[in-house]
This record gives sequence, structure tokens and C-alpha cells, in this order.
Amino acid sequence: MVDRDQENPVCGSCGTANNNEAKCCRKCGTARHKLEAVSDRAIFFNRVKYIAATPTFLAVFIGTWLCFTTTLILFTYYYMNMPFVCWSWTCLVVFLIGIAAALNYLVGTSGQIAMSLAKGCFIAVVLGNVLGLYVYDTASIFPMFYDHARKYTNVVSSEPSAAVADAGKITFNGATRVDLTKSVGYIAESGIMYCVAPVVDDSKQPRIEYWAAGIDCCAVSGDFWCDASGNSEAQGGVVIFDNNGWFSPSRFPFYQKARAKAEARFALQSVGEPIFVRWVERDNLDYLHDYYGNRASLNVLGMMFVFMIMSALLSFGMWEPRC
Repeated sequence: MVDRDQENPVCGSCGTANNNEAKCCRKCGTARHKLEAVSDRAIFFNRVKYIAATPTFLAVFIGTWLCFTTTLILFTYYYMNMPFVCWSWTCLVVFLIGIAAALNYLVGTSGQIAMSLAKGCFIAVVLGNVLGLYVYDTASIFPMFYDHARKYTNVVSSEPSAAVADAGKITFNGATRVDLTKSVGYIAESGIMYCVAPVVDDSKQPRIEYWAAGIDCCAVSGDFWCDASGNSEAQGGVVIFDNNGWFSPSRFPFYQKARAKAEARFALQSVGEPIFVRWVERDNLDYLHDYYGNRASLNVLGMMFVFMIMSALLSFGMWEPRC
């Protein structure tokens, strides 16, 4: 409890310490009769409510959060087509932060709002860059691939994969199937099983041009249950694209190792650069596009919410009374 007879009574409205002779709070103007003995908990919450309503707190909180959100969205959704805009925004924010720091050093103060906002925006732009590139490389890049790629129909399994090298979605003819008996799984050092099985038809094709692939959906050899591979009516293939591998290992080299293992085990011949696909039904060709699009959106929304809380805490921690 805070005693009103102590040397510096604390205001019950904003938590500011005042002189014992003060008739009102020097910070918020609360009358002397409200400088009563109150609990520490009440003082804390009154102080939080007071600070949260001040223009300084609101400017730093909203400005920092908007800086983070803008940076995150730019790098998540626009880095592929407009990297110059993304980095220009980052340079602009850093430049403005530098101006605020220089004024604070040369003049002695550039205002509490300016310096607090500069500190918050520095944290925001750094986190926005890193997290934006993370979401871009692990999720949002893939829907862009599928939007830019072509769709091919009535493809036969013996057709050279190089002829549809720019494909993102493929529908095969009715005779095409996944040969489940000649599938293999390659176990990476991380313990993840990378699975592949050849895409064939009833003709005696000389080389394998397409491989159905997946993760942790097969046995070491001869058993494959990835996606719709067990459905004889499914003739859709969603091409597996590779990302930059900035934040997680690229999967494509492991699929290649699994392919090489299948070739050695079953005496198969494959082209050097086959197309790996997720085997799906014809009406489910947007499977990976939607999956990664939703994943990117959930990541962005979650990060925005978490940083909103962080921004409030940062703004509260940097708030200082005007004495």
C-alpha cells in the first residue's frame, strides 16, 4: 500500500510520484484528495490506462506496428516482382531513423515521440525484413510460381518432360498411373522420408519422365501412399517447385537422391531432369497453391498480432513522463 503521509505520494490515476505539498499531480493534474493510499496493483493499472491514452504512446505504438506490417507485407508478397521497392522502403525507414538520431545528438533532443518512434521502427523494420523473407521463401513464393506457370492437359507419361518444362499443373491421359511397386523412400539426415514413384502407362516407355513424390508417405521400398496415388481415377500432377532454401534445406536434392535410389534398385532409366509432381485428382490441381497461400496468410496474420503486443510493450517501456 502507498501511504499518503510518505515523502513522495503517488498519484492513483497515473502512478506519478509527487511532492508531499502538491495540491495536484504534476503529470495528469489529479486533485490532491485523490492522492490517497492505494494498492500497488491499482497504481500499476491506473498508470497503464493513463499511459495508453497519451498521444506519445499512441504515436509510437501505432507507428511502430504500421512500420512492421508494411515491411512484412512488402517482403512477403512483393519481393519476387518488386524487390527494388522492398529494399527502397527499408532504406527510407533507416534514413529517417538516422535523421532522428542525428537531431537528437546535435540538438540534444528531437522530442520524445521522434526518438521513441525511431527506436521502435528500427526493431520493426529489421524484424519485418527477416520475417517477411522467411514467409516469402517458405510459403508465399509457391502460389506465385503456380500463377506464372502453365497448365498442360492430356499428357502421356512417355512425353518428354522437357516439352512441358514450364508446367505448374498437369493432367495426364487416362492410361497413366503411378507404379506403386517401384517406389522407394530416401531417409535424409533429419529423419524425413522423401518418397518417389515412377509415373508410367501400359506402353514400354524407354525412360521415366515424371515421378510422383511426397514426404513421409511410403515404405523404404515397394509401398507408396502419397496423396491420391492409390486412386486409379486420379490423373492430376501438381509440379513440385523448389524454393531458394534461405531458411530451410531445399527438398529437391533429396527427391533426386530418391530417384537415383529407385533407378538402382529397380533397374529403371530416367531422364536427368525429370518433373516431380504431387499426384492428385484432376479437380484438385490448386492443392499446393491454396495450401501455401493459406499458410502464408496465417503466418502474416499471426506475426502481425504478436508484433502488435510487442509494439505495445515497447511503447510502454519507452514512455517517459514530461516533468
